[in-house]
Amino acid sequence: MSGSVAPVDDAVLRSIRDRVRTHPVIDTVTAERTGGLLSMIQAACDPDRYPAHITAARLEIRWYTNDDYNFHYIETHAGGTWQCRWDRHPNPHTERTHFHPPPDARSTDAIADTPPEQHPAAMLTRTLANIRDRIETLWKNTE
Repeated sequence: MSGSVAPVDDAVLRSIRDRVRTHPVIDTVTAERTGGLLSMIQAACDPDRYPAHITAARLEIRWYTNDDYNFHYIETHAGGTWQCRWDRHPNPHTERTHFHPPPDARSTDAIADTPPEQHPAAMLTRTLANIRDRIETLWKNTE
């Protein structure tokens, strides 16, 4: 996923892990470790917040010591997946800070992204707000 050359930032991921655990959209949080340090946070979304045709949803988060990041949102449907990513890392297709749009989050479709602030807490808040908006859209489309 990431083209960052920097190591993962364990301290930032611990902070993100602690923040994401308290968000109402999130059901459970797990952490992957590499060499004793956090390497990725996986936040499973609360399935009760989604229409029945969504069988699972999760957010995978990586943050690097050079402030590169990867926020990857993935929904599992009966017929496949719907996903998107917010990234900051070198990318031959677009700007360093970019968005891989749904439904496939393909690298070749990446477009420049200009978040108002790239602080880890601000990026988490922004991503969770986008997930809430997505859930709202899913419910509107079931009406």
